[in-house]
Amino acid sequence: MAALQITKLPNSTTTATAPHHHYPLTTVSLLRLPRFPQHDNSVTRRDLFSRSSVKYDASRRFGLVAVRALDYSAASTATTTTETEELVVVEEEKPAEGNGTVTRFRKAAAAEEYPDDVAAFEVRKGGGVWDDILLKLRLMVAPPWQRVQNGSVLVMHLGGEISDLKGKFFSPEFTLPQISENFAKAANDPRVAGIYLKLSSLNCGWAKLDEIRRHIVDFRKTGKFVVTYMYRFHEKEYFLGCASDELYAHSLSPFGLYGFALSATFIKGVMEKMGMEPQWVKVGKYKKAGDQISRTSIDKPHLEVLNHMLGERYDYWMDVVSSSTGKRRDELEKLLNEGAYDMNRLKEAGLLTDVLHEDEVMSRMKAKVGLRKDQVLPMVDYRKYSGVMNWTLGLNSGKDEIAVIRACGCIDMSWSILNFPGTGINPHDVIKQIRAVRESKKYKALVIRIDSAGGDCLASDMIWRELKLVAAEKPVVASLSDIAASGGYYIAMAADAIVTENLSLAVSIGIHQGKLNFSELHKRIGLNKHIVSKGRYAEYPTSGHRALRPEEMQLLDNINKHWYTIFIDRAATSRSMSIEEMEKLAQGRIYHGSHAFALGLVDAVGGMARAIAIAKHKANIQQDKPVRIVELTKPNSGLTEWITGLGTVVAGLGGALGSVSEGPKFGDHGVEARVDVSMFDGLDGGEVSDYSNPIFTIMKSFLKLGLGSI
Repeated sequence: MAALQITKLPNSTTTATAPHHHYPLTTVSLLRLPRFPQHDNSVTRRDLFSRSSVKYDASRRFGLVAVRALDYSAASTATTTTETEELVVVEEEKPAEGNGTVTRFRKAAAAEEYPDDVAAFEVRKGGGVWDDILLKLRLMVAPPWQRVQNGSVLVMHLGGEISDLKGKFFSPEFTLPQISENFAKAANDPRVAGIYLKLSSLNCGWAKLDEIRRHIVDFRKTGKFVVTYMYRFHEKEYFLGCASDELYAHSLSPFGLYGFALSATFIKGVMEKMGMEPQWVKVGKYKKAGDQISRTSIDKPHLEVLNHMLGERYDYWMDVVSSSTGKRRDELEKLLNEGAYDMNRLKEAGLLTDVLHEDEVMSRMKAKVGLRKDQVLPMVDYRKYSGVMNWTLGLNSGKDEIAVIRACGCIDMSWSILNFPGTGINPHDVIKQIRAVRESKKYKALVIRIDSAGGDCLASDMIWRELKLVAAEKPVVASLSDIAASGGYYIAMAADAIVTENLSLAVSIGIHQGKLNFSELHKRIGLNKHIVSKGRYAEYPTSGHRALRPEEMQLLDNINKHWYTIFIDRAATSRSMSIEEMEKLAQGRIYHGSHAFALGLVDAVGGMARAIAIAKHKANIQQDKPVRIVELTKPNSGLTEWITGLGTVVAGLGGALGSVSEGPKFGDHGVEARVDVSMFDGLDGGEVSDYSNPIFTIMKSFLKLGLGSI
């Protein structure tokens, strides 16, 4: 048996060498990987790079992975390293001569900077008789809308979209902050016995699902139950539901556990038939947003990314569901591939507790809380329970304050009467909040929650600058939600630490710009346009009536390269890498959070609680000391969604007609740092897609962006 040899290099990298005949898969897998919730202490995962099987200790969320480079020959034996440093693979190479594989590592951040085993929410510690008396007094004097009957079951119905912005008044029923808060309150509320979770089709990303699932798991650790009833479900809903104590469904509930798929839509052919010629230039072979209108089919880099991300989603779902249900991976794959359509088949496979009508589930919950069948089960609705104040339960009452700013939506410099909270990221509004944190001594740290595919590059840089100023005085931690790519990642680079979920869509450091040539369309509809100009490039911003000239295409390429250089430089500085190292990882490629973590593009894997724990540590606040979380982003009233929806229809029609008649204007939105998430629009999970009409969605997006987009 050959031992793994680890040698320190002068430039702080490490070389690990293993005899090739013992490691036929060529990868020595010293990987720092996130622990998946609900996993046993020892879990088999696939190496993110070689797809070889590795065995690692999941009892710590981070730490050195015990190496098992598997040799499937009868004589082979796995080898385990005893190296104590935490290392991350950077690159692998074959030595010029001799046998063996050389893997280069970078040092990971010190483990103490990233607190581990963080609960998803605060659990109030019993402080003795006096604290219990105070709690009872607060419950007694609570106003009527905060009163809950003892032994109640909190009913939460999750379905549709889930926003990362806290809502009020007319807001949609489901927002992640309110869901998280209700779990925390119910866990600490002596009047609540458990949660009854009703699931319908969800339209959100996997990062939000991870956050909610973590709350379900930690809620059960308090000794209270979670019972889930699924009305209709696919992979996403089952991913949540299987974390419950008991999982039920109606015999006729529509469902589909068939696997995962990702799609890419190309409309260049459609646009050419309409008389529009896309002219696009990009920097970064993986930057694919412009491909949707500039290509008629997928290319190899695009296909490579889709296949890689599809494999990661599939593996992650398999690992988590296998751990929760106790089913082997091959058993789950068999079920997915047989195309099950009868709910009783899922029950037979052990994936459901039972197939029951909802009234029968209610009867079982009565037994859980000690009631007879003829007694009424006390239940409290999610919306009413949202009115229960944290103060009533003694939560979020620490002396030290940590500010939270939520940056959700497209980053846009423009302003109109339709710019309400929750309609996007306006830099002027966000900067006011950031400056309030920097100028106030009461805030010990800042957590910026990002759920954005990017947008205006100037706006992104303005926000980045303000965050850097705060980071010079107090800790700043970025928490990534479903997506933080391009401009969203640009903002995150200003933070002291970046925390991501396993399947967050992140990074995408690349540039693309272009325009639409409407000359053929103008001919068809009889529109003529004549421009007089002075200056070689004077017509460049208004050239929608004709194709770009060679020198104009070269200018476009020069602009792209200029912005790409700035982006790469900022990213390399943020991640303590050389330009050359960052260049290999950039190229416009988008990564899942776990992959970005392994490559050193983010610092930790987890949700908001993990981000807050890191902020506490960096602010020298003890982990067991309560803090007060102050949300600075104004809640979305919900009424704005209706108003902006109406406004978008009117403005969109006018804007589209204006674009056809005059051509896109370069200065409308400036250069943008944005990734189009429709390229990763999944058929997985049976989600209700925002891109149900991809042709018009893509056209609307590019007409809005005009000439510039990164």
